[in-house]
Amino acid sequence: MAPRKLAPFFVLTALVHAASVATRFDALAAQIPADLQSAILFAQLPLLLVEGYFEGMLEYGPGVGPVWMRIKSRPVKLSFTFAFIYLVTVVFQTWGISLGPLDPTPPKEWPEMQRAAWFAMFTGGMFFPNYLAATSSIIPALRALTSPLRKLPSVVAVALASVAGVAAGYGAVVALASAKLGAGIGKATDFWQTLQNDPAIALPIALGMAWAPILVGLVTERGAKAEA
Repeated sequence: MAPRKLAPFFVLTALVHAASVATRFDALAAQIPADLQSAILFAQLPLLLVEGYFEGMLEYGPGVGPVWMRIKSRPVKLSFTFAFIYLVTVVFQTWGISLGPLDPTPPKEWPEMQRAAWFAMFTGGMFFPNYLAATSSIIPALRALTSPLRKLPSVVAVALASVAGVAAGYGAVVALASAKLGAGIGKATDFWQTLQNDPAIALPIALGMAWAPILVGLVTERGAKAEA
């Protein structure tokens, strides 16, 4: 399938992941309820698995070299890279990791605009290195994981990918919450606590965030097959 056929799906998922990245800026995160912050985190893996399912259908044409050189679709590049940036930012913030200038959380004493510029540089400003990392890790893994699903009808495959993504997301959040964490905003423990107290809040939000783009993907994929 030509990449342009599924471009609307990947444009939408890229916007979702980019907006998710923005919510990790601590000044903005402080204004977001913990339930919503947790749902945003939880929604990433179901969405990523479905993205991997659809990306594996794309035919980029002849090409040589590593994966990053063979992907000839800007929406695909944007979507997976922003997803990778979000996940890396969560890990850095949750465990308080900083590698020299590689720190998504700027000093509190800085002016707000300077702090926003620092965060933007850590995320969007390092887009190409993050794209290289995404294409060498996330995309090959998703292609392998979703390969069996491409033998099934799309609706069934997407449903199974979503369920697997929910399980993987839950496991990742529990793993993060069980670790020794430093202070921070929107930690994984927020979601773990939310599930214990009222799972009816975060889970529907997370699944709604994931399934809105997924439905677009199903519709566009059906349309592309009908044209073929």
